[in-house]
Amino acid sequence: MPEAAPPSVSSPPAAVLPGLLEVLARVPDPRNPRGVRYRLSTLLAVGMCAMSSAGHNSLTAIAEWVQRCDQAVLARLGCPFDPFTGRFKAPGERTLRDAFGKADAAALTRAGFARLAALAPASSGEQTPDGVQEREQRRAHRAARRAEGTARPLRRRAFAVHGKCLRAAVRADGSRVFAMTAIRHDDTLTAALREIGAKTNEIPEFAPLLDAADFTDAVITVDALHAQKDQARYLVEQRDAHYLLSVKNNQPTLADQLRTLPWREVPVLDRSRTRGHGREEVREVKVVTVDGLLVPHARQVVRIHRKRRRIGARKWQTETVYAVTDLAAHQADAAEIAAWARGHWIIENIVHWTKDVTFAEDASQVRRHHAPAVMTTLRDLARTTLHRAGWTNIASGRRAHTQPETALVLHGIP
Repeated sequence: MPEAAPPSVSSPPAAVLPGLLEVLARVPDPRNPRGVRYRLSTLLAVGMCAMSSAGHNSLTAIAEWVQRCDQAVLARLGCPFDPFTGRFKAPGERTLRDAFGKADAAALTRAGFARLAALAPASSGEQTPDGVQEREQRRAHRAARRAEGTARPLRRRAFAVHGKCLRAAVRADGSRVFAMTAIRHDDTLTAALREIGAKTNEIPEFAPLLDAADFTDAVITVDALHAQKDQARYLVEQRDAHYLLSVKNNQPTLADQLRTLPWREVPVLDRSRTRGHGREEVREVKVVTVDGLLVPHARQVVRIHRKRRRIGARKWQTETVYAVTDLAAHQADAAEIAAWARGHWIIENIVHWTKDVTFAEDASQVRRHHAPAVMTTLRDLARTTLHRAGWTNIASGRRAHTQPETALVLHGIP
């Protein structure tokens, strides 16, 4: 079967309203109005458009991108007009650095999510890979589609809460910069983001992150770090949401309680077999309803037994993981729980892998105030916009938007 044609870069996505500049105008501008020449929405739009073009991963590269733009593009971006020279002015690196250092990354994430969620996704076009990065990303997207595929549609949308270290963004005191995000499983849109301060960690920032958006009746999937009683109570009692908490040995009492359940008497309720990345994996899922667990509101425990081996090898590697959810058996079956558990793992393989490899996030040394969080948000918005426009291969999509005009069309800037 021939591959589908790549998505066009000469036409916008299926819907272009509201426009990008209009949405970015909702992000509050904390700068002193005196002396401001460039609107914050213009500077953020410059960052997003440049990030959508291959090779523009740093503030220096973004500034070079906008300096190369012609007068028509600068006018469409909302750059100021200088009556003395009769030309539109392009911002420099210092202007971008100062604005990004003061902007609110959480507000930028909310504005971007509202716009992208309203856009109808275009049909994805498979790109012809011409390198290892493209092949790996293509396989990851296929795995995501398989993970979300069940006999019937999932009854609830799931969001993965995950933290990420921006490795090269080291503060003056030597501390690392972390950003925690809530990412929707089915389309990898980032609904909320929170920068983690130098004197705190992810656990106390969990509730403030989720307070920034509406997660009513959604399933929040988290790793073992957030398998906390307070997190479970917060989701069910305060947010009217649901949870799927992974449990490992950081909670030894709870982990022992789950391991000692009579699993031999429980039948396998869901089994899947996948091949990719040169490996073969078999997953068997058992689910049991249990009362009196140490996690508040917990109704079901899931046991996922994984077997992996290199294709062609004879020896299997096995792993068994456990998770708990507040959803009862009539609210979530084994196939749904398995899809949510695998979807959480897929987030790291698609979102974080793409940002590190395709956008070189781990190499970024931007460190001024909020600039690291704003830059990771711009990368994420560029990634999701390309994916929403039909580009399964993000690296290929960036190479297709090297001309500024095509980047503006991609983001719906008339």
